[in-house]
Amino acid sequence: MQWHVKPKPPKEFLNQFPEFPSLILQLLYNRGITTQEKIDEFFNPDYSSDLHNPFLLKDIKKAVKRILKAVKNKEKIVIYGDYDTDGVCSTAILYLTLKELGAKKIEVYIPDRDKERHGLNEDSVRLLKKTNTNLIITVDCGSDNIKEVDLARDLDIDVIITDHHEVKDKLPNAIAIVNPKRKDGKYPFRELAGAGVAFKLVQAISETVYKDNPKNGDKLRNFQKWLLDLVAIATVTDVMPIIGENRTLVKYGLGVLAQTRWLGLRELMKVAGINPKVTRYSASGEAPLSNLNTYTLGFILGPRISAASRIDHADVAFKLLITRDKNEAVNLAKDLNEKNVKRQSLSSEIVKEIEKRIEGKAGDEKIIFEGDEKWPAGLVGLVASIISEKYRKPTFISQIKGDIIYTSARSGVDAFNLIDSIKKCSDLLEKYGGHSGAAGFTVKAEKLEEVKGKLTNMAEKILTDEDLVPKLEIDAEISPSDINWESYEKLEEFEPFGEKNPYPKFLVRNLTVNGMSIVGNNGKHLRMTLISEDNERSSGVNLFKAIGFDLGHFYQKVKIGDKIDLVFEFLINEWEGLRDLQLKIIDLKVSKS
Repeated sequence: MQWHVKPKPPKEFLNQFPEFPSLILQLLYNRGITTQEKIDEFFNPDYSSDLHNPFLLKDIKKAVKRILKAVKNKEKIVIYGDYDTDGVCSTAILYLTLKELGAKKIEVYIPDRDKERHGLNEDSVRLLKKTNTNLIITVDCGSDNIKEVDLARDLDIDVIITDHHEVKDKLPNAIAIVNPKRKDGKYPFRELAGAGVAFKLVQAISETVYKDNPKNGDKLRNFQKWLLDLVAIATVTDVMPIIGENRTLVKYGLGVLAQTRWLGLRELMKVAGINPKVTRYSASGEAPLSNLNTYTLGFILGPRISAASRIDHADVAFKLLITRDKNEAVNLAKDLNEKNVKRQSLSSEIVKEIEKRIEGKAGDEKIIFEGDEKWPAGLVGLVASIISEKYRKPTFISQIKGDIIYTSARSGVDAFNLIDSIKKCSDLLEKYGGHSGAAGFTVKAEKLEEVKGKLTNMAEKILTDEDLVPKLEIDAEISPSDINWESYEKLEEFEPFGEKNPYPKFLVRNLTVNGMSIVGNNGKHLRMTLISEDNERSSGVNLFKAIGFDLGHFYQKVKIGDKIDLVFEFLINEWEGLRDLQLKIIDLKVSKS
């Protein structure tokens, strides 16, 4: 694995902010946070001042006007969602708001992941017409559903689209299209999750109601803050960048989640072994602090919510999020937890099968392209992520369903832009969408080999051998004397971590291996004690405890007394009320000198 230490900031930047330690400035520079305004927003996100005016979103006034008219006239409104975590949370956010607003005829339609796929489809539109639907509001989907929206209009159903996916040159002929990525829009922050866009619509509804009825408007303003936990879960799980407006939404959302009013989330945390606690309540508008973090959202709660559609149907997760019945919340949370266990097992089986196939092939193709009729549609994207990360190659994993192939793709390599490459095959595809790192398409079986051939040829031309070598991005090289509680406490100010604000990784050189053992099942993990002569001279603190998860194989490669270079993250080990600062080993090499 190649180590890449990020370049040091220019002196002009360091001199501009003398109040910050150089290590903090290095981390800010790495994240593109280089102005006073951005630094203030990053370290002190403020709900009242750092969220952009929702009316800056194009078409949002039209959307609010049509929704309020439908509520007033008791029209039937259907929220048309998506089946992933972002889609389910977006659906719940709008549903709960319209219920709070007093909507009498409101239903939800979330398509079946396996049978219907993402977005509107003509059969569902016709079905909604039969049930006397007057207005469809999409969340987390719809920006490319031109034919489906035209059909709805022909059937006298109005459509409002709220979405965050990339838009094409031609837009659907909807009443309103609320999407921060619109090419003709001027919204300051383009990277909202679908739930973030739904929340901006809720804000716009609240402010519009306030103008006519301040009492009801205030009630909605207070209510919307209780939706921030759903926004935070969706934003992190959908791998949106945790900077700018998203950082504010997630930071406040974590505080809300620790005291959530949604029974389903309480029970889901309980069954997942999470005991939420508020460690500091908001005194003057700042975000409440808690023992929860983005790992809680992205790796514990989010996967359990998405497991519903991967194994069964997303309706199970939606019901969990909106239920007001304690017994139902308990049963649904247990059900989702069991589905997540099954999802993990099935995913592992598919990954092992693909690894066998890869190992059994000759050659060094620069993409991975595998499919099977037995692989559930709900798992191919997840598996593609695992495989692309392990092999560092663009990966296309397909469910074969008769003469139609449904493919999920993950890039795995910065140099290979998935959506740009897939667009060049658009004349062969039935449908496609996504972005540079994650995308998907549908193709007829008879054209699959031609598509595969074109993508393979593109990869051969674009990717060099060096592109395929795994790279480890390192925030900074530090001295052993920087490994202390003061440095860790400064890093805490960078929370919440996530996309474009990853947990910092550091390089320290010439540590001496003082002790070493393997722990866990079959010696899976590596435990070390390390000595620094520099620390011994400068401060007397010379011993570091370190743990490397899934790095047990290094036990045969280094020995006591070796000097090693270490890439690590700070890790806190808590036991019986005691806190111990340790190093989480990411990678290591024997020192050259």
